[in-house]
Amino acid sequence: MLFRSVFSRANTFVYEFNFRRVKVEADSLQVAPGEIAQLSTAVRVAGPALTWIRDTRDSPLDAHRGTYTSFQEFLSGKAFGAQAAFNRLDVSNSSYYRFDKGRFVFARNTRYGQERAFGSSKEELIPLPERLYAGGAASLRGFSQNAAGPRDPETGYPVGGAGTLINSTELRLPPPMLPWLGDSLSIVLFHDMGNVFANASDA
Repeated sequence: MLFRSVFSRANTFVYEFNFRRVKVEADSLQVAPGEIAQLSTAVRVAGPALTWIRDTRDSPLDAHRGTYTSFQEFLSGKAFGAQAAFNRLDVSNSSYYRFDKGRFVFARNTRYGQERAFGSSKEELIPLPERLYAGGAASLRGFSQNAAGPRDPETGYPVGGAGTLINSTELRLPPPMLPWLGDSLSIVLFHDMGNVFANASDA
């Protein structure tokens, strides 16, 4: 169930009620044998969610100026029919600045996320698909997709975390004129920092 409210050109609110069953196939898990049964068990996740988006960018696909902010809050609890009880907060903010007559663009993105489980000891295990992940072309570019953060101590398999703090900055240079390619190739200098943490407080 989803409701969307557009309060202005820049501000959008999305109200949701989520009810889903999440499961990881046992043969895809590369973790200690004693943990496979628990981590591969199907779990119901259910509860309300709120998303606020403020977008003042000049172009969603290739922004040169403006900001983009998103705030996401999700609560899964036994009162809504869930078997996993936790709260997830995920906030991100991006800003874009152009200079030298628009030839150069400085872009920055900061993301903070946390999850906190509650309830009985059985309910406090956050399912693998619901944990926080990072790594890949859209976040920490020094890692493969979702490979940053906690890993299984025996196999090194990424298992996600309950906290994340990431900051990325990049300088987009004007495209050079190259033989056969023209100006279709762009060059970006970037710096990414941060990680995914096992505990929300560590972020």
